[in-house]
Amino acid sequence: AVGLPISFNPRSLELTVAVPASARGRQAIGLADLDREVYGDFAPPSAFSAYLNLRGAMDYIHEGSMDTGFGDALVVLDGAARFGRFVLESEGAFTTGDGGFQRDGTRLVFDDVARLNRWTVGDLQMQTRGFQGVQDMAGVGVIRSYSLLDPQRNVVPRGGRSFSLDRESTVEAFINGRSVRTVRLGPGTYDVNDFPFVQGSNDVNLVISDDAGIRNTVSFSLFIDRTQLAEGLSEFGIYGGVRTDRSVDDIEYTDDPVFTAFYRRGVTESLTLGGNIQYAETNSFAASMIAGEAVWGSPFGTVGADFAVSDHDVAGSGWAVNLSLERVIPDESGGFSLLASVEARSEVFGPPTSLNPTNPYSLNATVSMNKSFGDSSFAGAQLRYAAGRGTQEDERSVRVSYGRRITDNLNVILDADYSEGGFGDGASFRIALVQRFGETGSARAEYDSLSERARLGYQTSGGRGVGAWSATANLDADSDRYGLNGAASYAANRADLGLAHTTAYLQDAGEISDQRTSMRAATSIPFAGGRFAVGRPVSDGFVIVQPYERARDVRIEVEPSPDGYHASSGVFGPALYGQVSSYSPRTITYDAPGAPANFDVGQGAVRVMPPYRAGYLVTVGSDYATTVIGRLLNNEGGPVVLLAGKATEIGGEGRVVDVFTNRSGTFGASGLKAGRWRIELGGGDLTYDLVVPESADGVARVGDLRPAS
Repeated sequence: AVGLPISFNPRSLELTVAVPASARGRQAIGLADLDREVYGDFAPPSAFSAYLNLRGAMDYIHEGSMDTGFGDALVVLDGAARFGRFVLESEGAFTTGDGGFQRDGTRLVFDDVARLNRWTVGDLQMQTRGFQGVQDMAGVGVIRSYSLLDPQRNVVPRGGRSFSLDRESTVEAFINGRSVRTVRLGPGTYDVNDFPFVQGSNDVNLVISDDAGIRNTVSFSLFIDRTQLAEGLSEFGIYGGVRTDRSVDDIEYTDDPVFTAFYRRGVTESLTLGGNIQYAETNSFAASMIAGEAVWGSPFGTVGADFAVSDHDVAGSGWAVNLSLERVIPDESGGFSLLASVEARSEVFGPPTSLNPTNPYSLNATVSMNKSFGDSSFAGAQLRYAAGRGTQEDERSVRVSYGRRITDNLNVILDADYSEGGFGDGASFRIALVQRFGETGSARAEYDSLSERARLGYQTSGGRGVGAWSATANLDADSDRYGLNGAASYAANRADLGLAHTTAYLQDAGEISDQRTSMRAATSIPFAGGRFAVGRPVSDGFVIVQPYERARDVRIEVEPSPDGYHASSGVFGPALYGQVSSYSPRTITYDAPGAPANFDVGQGAVRVMPPYRAGYLVTVGSDYATTVIGRLLNNEGGPVVLLAGKATEIGGEGRVVDVFTNRSGTFGASGLKAGRWRIELGGGDLTYDLVVPESADGVARVGDLRPAS
């Protein structure tokens, strides 16, 4: 009826309809699982949790403009409290002496995860784009950022091409010469998407082979930049409120209105467009700026463009343009990269945050090229030109670099510069030798002809988690003086510790301007599920891990491995693991290596997908760690054979565990604790009273049990 040929196969009793590719519907196939679905169950966070990070520092000044000796101690604080879906966070600092306490900001945050919007009320921490300036402000803000609320999602372009098959064929996809997937497809038209692209150039080849041995290739190239958005996706930020002044002892809230916003959208798979605006007022002027941006994944590289116009009541109107080209070509020998940018500004252009915008340069242009030659060497060159305005002189500079591996552990790096204008006039060079020792140690010797200064340095590290350490030392010397710079850090179970010695020089005279020794310590006090802990600083979310009440002396190790562990419980309470990122699935493992034989570690892991600033409490072990072995008899004294039932705790938590008997009537049940239980078999036809005694080895033998009267 529709004009398609049909045939009948009498052997299989089948009707076969031959549908040509042109009459088939389009189908979509993916070549990479870029958006990983999140499966399984996750532990819920505590309904209320909080933490406070404390980072302390004290310097001993050996030489400088300030008085020598011990300086004032500084303690920087930041923390957050989460209740339900709301987070209250704040920062501040306390300085001994005349400094006192100064609050740096407080805000209330609510994440609308369904719409991927983060709402903030209070002292705002804004994100900006292009030429926008950062303004201290208080008010209301909303932002959609996939990296904040959906970090597992791939939002960059994934590419897309169509091809048709007239007969069943095998399709193999290659990205930059690497096979990524092979699929068997029937006749039809296919839209191919979800390519696993890398930053820079991507050469795609689809090799199609049919059963007759005919091979066809579909080829195309695409440049991808991580700032691009896939077609149809958008990001934005809107902030409105009043200007704040942090130059005083505390935050001062003004009546001056401030507004900042940006919007970006993936228009096509290769083009992302956006716009932004800013407005600010002070007692003496009002200023505004409007701007646009574009990112284009062109056939010859990623092209970026920003342009803006500003208006300042006092300074006047201005404009600015920035153009860039990035070309990254990975290959087996190491790849090639080219980055070129040019920026032009009028004399009085500036964001509204500028009190008196002036631009000493009318044009700034740079070109940077780098090429790797396998693992053995690399070469690079950079050219810069800046056109001065008025009395500001023009600046030109050229730098070439070359590095080569001499042996498996010894590298040499050469830099040569020539510049006119600015701080460095004339030619100069640097040479460095880098010798590796083992997996983590390396020594570096270098000489800089411009400053006529030599440097000898060494760095090393070791350990993982608790006990991890690192150390660096550098000796700077010229014909008249020398200076020592060094630092050491240690990750303890409850704090990060550090010690550093620094020597700073005047930029023009080469004389020592400051020399000091600094002591650092950082710790955190979190709270979740009714328990406090002490540990290294919390970055976002955290997990408190504790042994259960009757086993307080059992030490729990978090994220154990043959190389160590990241936190452990002990004299100062539960273990704290504070490196949990929000909205990312994570499995936190734990163990109790020194626990007695009857200690039940349970699953040994907790799976979490924490919201913003969330806290968890995990209790390891329980009293329900006894295995009971006995025999069940019937009313006549014979064994109860091959029956299943339940053992229910009388009192306590009322737990229920499975019970079953073998051919001799013997049963075994795990996960019980000392106390009274009732066993029911056969739907309640047989019931037994079970008294579980205290057991030192975790196994209780109760002998023969007869049905309860």
